[in-house]
Amino acid sequence: MVSSIATKIPLCLHSSTLNHNSNVVHPISLKTLFLPPLYSPKTLTTLYPKLQAASKSQNSAILTCSWKPQKGISKFFSEKIVFLLVGSFLFMGIRAKRVFSLPQPVQGSSVVETQEGDSEEEVMCMKLLEKNPRDVDALKTIVNVKMRKGKTKEALKYVEKLIEVQPREMEWRLLEALCYEMMGQLSKAKRLFKEILKQKPLLLRALHGLAMVMHKNFEGPTVFEMLNGALEVARQEKRVNEERNIKILVAQMHVVKGELEEALQKFKLLVQENPRDFRPYLCQGIVYSLLDKKKEADEQFEIYRSLVPKEFPQRGFLDDVVLAAKTETREQLEKEFKNEFSYKT
Repeated sequence: MVSSIATKIPLCLHSSTLNHNSNVVHPISLKTLFLPPLYSPKTLTTLYPKLQAASKSQNSAILTCSWKPQKGISKFFSEKIVFLLVGSFLFMGIRAKRVFSLPQPVQGSSVVETQEGDSEEEVMCMKLLEKNPRDVDALKTIVNVKMRKGKTKEALKYVEKLIEVQPREMEWRLLEALCYEMMGQLSKAKRLFKEILKQKPLLLRALHGLAMVMHKNFEGPTVFEMLNGALEVARQEKRVNEERNIKILVAQMHVVKGELEEALQKFKLLVQENPRDFRPYLCQGIVYSLLDKKKEADEQFEIYRSLVPKEFPQRGFLDDVVLAAKTETREQLEKEFKNEFSYKT
């Protein structure tokens, strides 16, 4: 099914990474980035302390897609790319469970497993929490370890402790909602995303998370009603960046639903609004690839290459995605993704 493929294309590029009048990369606010789903650069650097140094010298959007691609394109697609073709392309967010499955940098014996299956790092953090249950760094490390091991339910307990310690930190509330979504508790996840949106109606990661939960619930057109409502708020408040990002998210959700022609029309309108934004070209190229229209896909990818800055931190990652889209057939991609996204219509 086409929609299963669609949810696999990346997210790093949202919006505000670009100036709408040029193709130059600018620093972005964490509030406008959403990760795979739901991880912002801040979350990644806190859950992966080793990335903090890099974040000081690079654009904050970089960390959303900073991992190295796999040697095999097929493996790269199936293990690294996940959320959809959302908006920016770059949208296609890398799903959290995949993000956490990425190997951490090895440093000494810190990641050596004990007989009980816990890493030394995890054991150390547990001991730190015995002395200080509010140790944020220890809590974040344990969440990281649990998520990497696929122990979402166990990780959730520590996410809730992070919320208790830092109740105003939106990242932990997003992560909490994501955990419930990953555990299949969609009603709970939906309620949490809605609570976040009551405080921050235009928070893209929350909109994206809610849209995906509603899609999994087979809520049909109500997904677009919700997104269009947010779009109207952005217009009324003259939030130009948020407005464009939501438009991209709407186009992405059409891809998720398998409505590729409708998605293409949305992306074409985005190109008309801002021909210098390389994201819609990249998204169109991917959609054309899903439609087996290789010529049209190549044309869009060529425009993307001409516009994306050479110094853009995620360019190598995005180029690997383009290569995968050009070399993998639609049938191959569907086969790779159908099991994970079998709920999609």
